[in-house]
Parts: sequence; structure tokens; C-alpha cells
Amino acid sequence: SNQSTAATVRKKCYELFKKEYHDTWQEILIKFEESTQYTETGKTIAQQQQLFNKSVKQFTQLLVALSKAHGIEAAFVMAGSIVNQDASLGYAYTTPGAEDFFVECCHADTDAIIGHFKAHI
Repeated sequence: SNQSTAATVRKKCYELFKKEYHDTWQEILIKFEESTQYTETGKTIAQQQQLFNKSVKQFTQLLVALSKAHGIEAAFVMAGSIVNQDASLGYAYTTPGAEDFFVECCHADTDAIIGHFKAHI
């Protein structure tokens, strides 16, 4: 049957995945599970704002920790993707070593880079 064939294929793929990433497969799956929370859709504007703020906080904390612990520098921009509903959802962040990235490389301050990003999505 199609269901048993699909299950066999999934099982084989999972085995190959674990073999290919034998040292890190569990961490990869954990990070994937964590990332799914960022695709949740709030039913109201307030819920969407709350989810956005939570995501901003988590990404920012992660990048602060990576910067401090490993000297990793980063820049990111986030925005809501529902044009009329998510107008207030926009955020840009840089670690201290990348603080001039948007101005120097993109010729845009924080507000402008958020605007450009919103126009892109």
C-alpha cells in the first residue's frame, strides 16, 4: 500500500540522516523543533505582536550569547509578512561588532532597512 511504502521511505531517510549527521543529528532535530515556533500564526493582531516580540527576544538573546562566547558577529532584520495587519512588526539588530553594517553596507539606517525589508516581503 502507499502508506507502508511512504513509511518505509521515511524510515530509510531518517536512518540516512542519522548516519550522515551521526554526531549532531539530535541537536539538528531539537533546533528544527524550536524553529517551528517561529512559524506559528497568531489569530489576532495582539497575538501576532506577542509572538513577534517573543521571537525578537529569543533571536537577540541567542546572538548576544554567540557573540560573547564565540566572537560571532551578526545582523538580522525581522518583519511581519501580512502587509495590512503587520505594519508595526519590524525589528533590526546587530551585535556590537556589526553595529555599522546596515549604514556602511546597505546605506540605510535601522528604520530604512526595516522599510526595505518590508517592501521585499
